[in-house]
Amino acid sequence: MSYKIRRLKSSLQVDKSWRLQQTVKILKEQIESLNLELRYKSYELEQIKQSKGTEELYSIIGSMLLNIDDTHEVTKNLLICDRLIKSVLTELLDAINIYNSLEQE
Repeated sequence: MSYKIRRLKSSLQVDKSWRLQQTVKILKEQIESLNLELRYKSYELEQIKQSKGTEELYSIIGSMLLNIDDTHEVTKNLLICDRLIKSVLTELLDAINIYNSLEQE
């Protein structure tokens, strides 16, 4: 009788272990799926930030160029625009690097 009880306990433990393994497998798959979704949402966020930065840059450049009367002012404002463009490009390259590093993981 005790042999049957031990065998039953062993069988129950194996079954419980198998169910836990299946649960772990399902949870890992869900984590991977959520990580992919997070990466995609991060990429979308970077795209939105970049488009807003570009829109702001165009409006700043346009307003600066429309309000200029002399050559010195034009030169000064073009230098400011150049700095803004460099800043936006730096942010864009950073976002691309972040995206590429996420893709490699």
